[in-house]
Amino acid sequence: MTPVISNPTPDPDPAMNASKASRAISPALVIGIAVICFGAALLLDELGFGYLHYIFRLWPLVLVGIGLVKLWNCAWRCTSGYLLVALGGLLLLKTLGGGSMDDLFLPAIFITVGIFIVLHGLKRHRKVPPELQQAEGFLRGHAILSSFDQRSRIQAFKGGELTAIFGGFDIDLRQAEMEGPSARLDSFVMFGGGDLRVPEGWDVLIQATAIFGGVSDKRIPVPSSPEARPRLVVTGLILFGGIELKN
Repeated sequence: MTPVISNPTPDPDPAMNASKASRAISPALVIGIAVICFGAALLLDELGFGYLHYIFRLWPLVLVGIGLVKLWNCAWRCTSGYLLVALGGLLLLKTLGGGSMDDLFLPAIFITVGIFIVLHGLKRHRKVPPELQQAEGFLRGHAILSSFDQRSRIQAFKGGELTAIFGGFDIDLRQAEMEGPSARLDSFVMFGGGDLRVPEGWDVLIQATAIFGGVSDKRIPVPSSPEARPRLVVTGLILFGGIELKN
């Protein structure tokens, strides 16, 4: 009787595993590098070079580095990563500029109040009916000092609204179907941005206003057809950010 030799199951997606391996950078690595640099600075200071006070001013870069590692490992969709980068950046500005940490509270209050005013203003400006906001086919997403991603298979897509302030998003509508001939996606982006993936059979009309930003269309060109295709109208305002259209 011939023995049966079972072969190991092949990796279903080697590219995905390779991508995960390439992102295998841990925050501990950043901390270890920071400790080595600090030790080197101590050594130089003992030798009389006097660089230690400059290193002390750059300590917030550790927070920025850990935040970037978190964002890299989770494909730029981690709330904690954005928070660490923002906090490290603010602390770095403070340590390099001098002054006390209490001076950061007033700007933080202004930014927080401004975000609430913007959100309230967007709600009044968009005037989305309550029944549409609660509809299953209406897409809503907010990224405030954070990020979000959504893969939608809505069979009756009715439009949506996106808001990104110091954050990002990744929206995939390739499996969605539009309910009517057209739908509107209103977006407000400020110091952020994201990717918007749409089906190849959709037309996209860009009517958003961009200031120090823009909408980049990287969709695969499709041949023109005499038949009417579903149309997605992208409206809104983009400030210091961008939206990238993809298939």
